[in-house]
Amino acid sequence: MALLVLLLIAVVCLSFLYPRFIGDRVGILLMLPVIAYTLYFYLDWQLASFVQISASVLGGIVVGCVLLIAGMPLSSPQPKKFMADSIRGIKCLKENRNYLIFQLGITGYEELIWRVFLISTLMLALPAWAAIFLSALLFWAVHEENRPLGWHSLEFFLFVILLGVAYVVTDSLLFVWIVHLTRNIFILSASFYEEYQDSLKVSS
Repeated sequence: MALLVLLLIAVVCLSFLYPRFIGDRVGILLMLPVIAYTLYFYLDWQLASFVQISASVLGGIVVGCVLLIAGMPLSSPQPKKFMADSIRGIKCLKENRNYLIFQLGITGYEELIWRVFLISTLMLALPAWAAIFLSALLFWAVHEENRPLGWHSLEFFLFVILLGVAYVVTDSLLFVWIVHLTRNIFILSASFYEEYQDSLKVSS
């Protein structure tokens, strides 16, 4: 287990130093041993009831939306416009299905590694708050969009802290996965809508 933690830290360091080389695909390949270990030792493979799954999905969507809205004053210079673009841009997601599928996979992978594996492993030696903080700090470090530092960086760090808290409280991969996915989808939706509007201006 210690070797797997060291592997994760090594990937974090490489991602920080060489973000263009250590992208999502390379990172996932390097993390395959950690993924296998987590799937075997940390996940409860008992079938959940329909009610439990529905509660995790619906709860995750609601919490994801709430956290996104709460973070708007820090992450966006125009919060109202961003939210409006997020809603209007939902129709644009149909034209970007491949990227949507990618987000479905990458958010699940990130939650599996950073919440399920890392927090669970760190909690074997550290109190929960320290495990959550360290996991959030490392997760924040591998995301290149947090550099240079700014209010958006703080919002992302707080979001990741809350993801860690949510995992410790619920012990549910599905819940934190949906929270993370919901946030990303609305951010993508706003981005796609802005691109769509820009294309209309160019064509006119």
